[in-house]
Amino acid sequence: MCFFVISGIYSVQAQQVNTGKNQSSTELPDANKFNPKKLQTCDDVDFPMIVRAINVKGNRKTKLRIVEREIALKSGVIYEPLELNRLIRLTREQLMNTSLFVTIDISIDTITFEELDVNILVKERWYLFPLPHFKIIDRNWNVWLNEYKGALDRTELGGKVIHNNMTGRNDKLNLYAIGGYSQQIQANYYQPYFDKKLRQGFGVAFSYARAREVNYGTDSNKQQFFSLPEFGREYMKAEVSYSYRKGSQMRSFAKLSYNREKIDESIIDLNPKLFGNGRSKVNFVDLFLNYQYLNVDFIPYPLRGWMVDVYAHKRFSSTIPMTQVGGRMQATWRFAPKTYMNFQGAFAVTFPGKKEQPFYNQRMLGYRSLYLQGLEYYVVDGNMAGMLRSTLRREVWGFTLKNLFRSKSHNNIPFQFFLKTYGNIGYAYSKDPGNSFMSNRLLSTAGFGLDIKTVYDMVLKLEYSFNQFGEHGFYIHSATDF
Repeated sequence: MCFFVISGIYSVQAQQVNTGKNQSSTELPDANKFNPKKLQTCDDVDFPMIVRAINVKGNRKTKLRIVEREIALKSGVIYEPLELNRLIRLTREQLMNTSLFVTIDISIDTITFEELDVNILVKERWYLFPLPHFKIIDRNWNVWLNEYKGALDRTELGGKVIHNNMTGRNDKLNLYAIGGYSQQIQANYYQPYFDKKLRQGFGVAFSYARAREVNYGTDSNKQQFFSLPEFGREYMKAEVSYSYRKGSQMRSFAKLSYNREKIDESIIDLNPKLFGNGRSKVNFVDLFLNYQYLNVDFIPYPLRGWMVDVYAHKRFSSTIPMTQVGGRMQATWRFAPKTYMNFQGAFAVTFPGKKEQPFYNQRMLGYRSLYLQGLEYYVVDGNMAGMLRSTLRREVWGFTLKNLFRSKSHNNIPFQFFLKTYGNIGYAYSKDPGNSFMSNRLLSTAGFGLDIKTVYDMVLKLEYSFNQFGEHGFYIHSATDF
């Protein structure tokens, strides 16, 4: 479909923008041959056009050069209609993926028979959030609600201050003070662009936490916890990071952190292999290298494109050394109106494979994005794991609500609803599976559900899943898969 007729995403205007110059029909080569109102689809144009100017409005806080970095078009360049269409679409997607704006509106003004202006209107998000903090500590909502009956003592409570565009350069500052299940203080700052070419970034972070409960092992693919009246676990982490982004879609990261962890001596009696050889405290340095290629319309919930995220993780320690490689992949395309096919994959491999790793290094299936829908209550430890997921989605409803509170940036709140069906397969290998009935075997699940997508990258997933062990049930997810 041609760019110029995509309803609700881009608008085409056949009128003159305010450029400081007076334009009239006498400037056109032939008024009988050229009529701006005729420029409605790419099929109506069989000649290249020059982008005379690119005008950006609406960026009150965000620096202009941060917006310009994501614009794929250049002024003074001649574009064929199809290429112009592609680059305008790419511009909108890249601006949306900065997470700086609520909406992006791109319009075209034809100036002469050969010239046009591109007008970009951005609507900025709220960036500063002084908020209360509430978070469950379990791996997902299903474990918390069903296995622990929604117990409030398994939640974190506190306050946080988040600024997602502190100096107008898409830099982020997060401050946390948390109590409840654990006591934590966290502070981190990330600046994506500190050089003139807007390619290099840096970050610093510090966190300290202590908790009364410790995950000391796994029994029959269920996490085992031990609670103490006093704090049984203490953890500290200090991190520096560097990022590099030369083009628009490729990003590289390097993170170096110093970590210190200590647990109560009584926990070692439950699992001497927690840190290995009966140790109760460890100090280690983590080096994390990461490469991403993001070519999608919207990272939190893509409906077009593909993305890859691969990493190498080296843990320097005399007690719990580890080398791990892993990654995630995702591809989505539309094959019918409002109907989309999505494939996802993830894997992780820990070395050395011939040597038994401490329990601390063995987390595989069931953690973070490496999970199977329908096995939310289980984890599989081991040396390597992988999963594949296919999802068929169809948009069935969409509407926009008027904000009851006056807001220049959020006068409308959009909602989209997607029905879906999915299937998963996964595998985790362990040299010493113990009583794990899921290790070293192919796992499979399937199900159907409803995804609800709205502002601020929020996606609520309501799913009913089945697994190969005859279990089925309703599950809730609020995090993205990538």
